[in-house]
Amino acid sequence: MDYKFIENAKLRQLMRKARYKRKVLDNPNRPPKHEQAKIQQKYKNVIPVPSRNKKTRKQQKSKISFLKTYVELKIQERKEFIEGDMPALKERRKLIKPKSMQGRRLKKPPMKDLAVATKQLSSMIRTGLPLLDSLNIISDTSENTTIRYAFKEIGLGISKGATMSEMLDKYPEVFNEMYRALVSAGETAGLLPSTLDRQAKLLESLAKIRGQIKSALSYPTAIAILTLVIVVIMMLFVIPIFVDIYDQSGAPLPGITQLLIDISDQLRSKEFYFKAIPSGIAIYLFYKYFSSRSSVIWWFDKTLLQLPITKDLVTKSCLANFSRTLSSLNSAGVPILESLTIAKKTLKNRVFSRIIENAYIDIQSGNPMHKALDKESAIPVMFTSMFRIGEETGELSEMITKLADFYEDEVDTSVKSLTSIMEPLMIIFVAVFVGIILIAMYLPMFSMMQTVG
Repeated sequence: MDYKFIENAKLRQLMRKARYKRKVLDNPNRPPKHEQAKIQQKYKNVIPVPSRNKKTRKQQKSKISFLKTYVELKIQERKEFIEGDMPALKERRKLIKPKSMQGRRLKKPPMKDLAVATKQLSSMIRTGLPLLDSLNIISDTSENTTIRYAFKEIGLGISKGATMSEMLDKYPEVFNEMYRALVSAGETAGLLPSTLDRQAKLLESLAKIRGQIKSALSYPTAIAILTLVIVVIMMLFVIPIFVDIYDQSGAPLPGITQLLIDISDQLRSKEFYFKAIPSGIAIYLFYKYFSSRSSVIWWFDKTLLQLPITKDLVTKSCLANFSRTLSSLNSAGVPILESLTIAKKTLKNRVFSRIIENAYIDIQSGNPMHKALDKESAIPVMFTSMFRIGEETGELSEMITKLADFYEDEVDTSVKSLTSIMEPLMIIFVAVFVGIILIAMYLPMFSMMQTVG
């Protein structure tokens, strides 16, 4: 539309400018503001600007020319990535350490993201792509900032002559000891792709177990928070309504009703928060201090193994993690003693860590591993029996893999059973809690009705 039907020249020009502005602003490919100055300076002479008067010429440089060059730049980058023109792409995308990481330790990436990156790296190496190019592709395509930076730096180190295991040792926050040991074993044996594939499966397995445990704990936590919110709302808004009615009647109140009214008055007073906030901070600091002590952690882990609700889940999850890690390390050719040291670090329960430490000492003394594990009551008989069969037949790696598969399935079953038990229990808990509050508030009303009758 040229707006030629508008006779007024100034109005016609204003309408044209407004239409053009709407067109530019509504364009989905319009670049963000923080990139405009940079790209405009770099590509200011790429697109010729039509010769008009001096005022509109400057506007066109900041709108038409800039918009076109931005779109062309994105198309060119995509084309270079698809065709594999890595040098050009690397020149355009120079990855630097994020500002949030400068002067700080790298954040540990999610286990799932690291598993995906490792699996991609293994697949690219298997197809014949050089290791350096594979690392650069992952650093360009990964969504996690830590993984992008770490893989970029590893690629730079390898290009200077370092090995992959040497570069991994520089980033213990990203790659744990198990990861580094497997890669080192794979490089030594010349089986890096299969080792990386095994590492990816191990990370996926560990992430799955952690996710199952978190899902089992999420429901009770959500119900507890919901209960707390309901109680607070009733204390702040519902109970004061009943208080006004009871004050007007002047009737004596039961003990439980008076207790709830006192709690409600405390929650609505400013003095309560002046006392509660410092007390909460003190309790938190007290908790942080004692929760970091070894004796407290040991007592807590031991209690988890004694409670009927948590015993099976904790035991099976620890054995699943230990078996899967030990199987991967043993298959990669890592010595048994070193494998035990690394696998022990995947165990979050101190009781099981102590068991593996004792087994380590027994194996150093010349005893087989199944005899070392047989001494511990926390280890199931089936677990030690499978170990004994694997050691006697010389198929320990395969037997440990079967144990890992078995206990992972058991963890899944335990989580489902625990969830099915917890759901009705938490609903009953909420109903009883809210019911007590309602009964306590309505009891005086029944007494008042009997008195009036």
